[in-house]
Amino acid sequence: MSFSKKKRNRNILIVDDETDVLDLLKIYLESHRWKAVTVSSPSEAFKQLQKKVFFLIITDIAMPDLDGYEFIKKLKEKRIPSQIALITGFGYNPKHTLVKINTKRKYPIFFKPFEFKKPRLKKTVQRAWEKYHKDL
Repeated sequence: MSFSKKKRNRNILIVDDETDVLDLLKIYLESHRWKAVTVSSPSEAFKQLQKKVFFLIITDIAMPDLDGYEFIKKLKEKRIPSQIALITGFGYNPKHTLVKINTKRKYPIFFKPFEFKKPRLKKTVQRAWEKYHKDL
């Protein structure tokens, strides 16, 4: 399995098992001129990553076959250089494993339902684009 090398792009890969979430994020991101590709599982995500380069991968944490943590671990093992952001339906809880995993590596986290009136998602995507492209 080979993956494309890092190059300039506006592509965002969204991984979530809920089609409503995929559709909502795709519409929102494309309204801000990003190119969004949606998939409902990590296995589909890896197929997309073989075809196309993505500067950002937004992944849900709770998914049936492979959870978001395991997915991120595999992304790192395969040395996929994309920036990562997490989405979850769980509210903030300081004892949640989500908070614990973020002590080692800080990933932006978005809680469902999304607050599109606040510019946090838009700003986070822009920062991820800048960080990814910094050395290109």
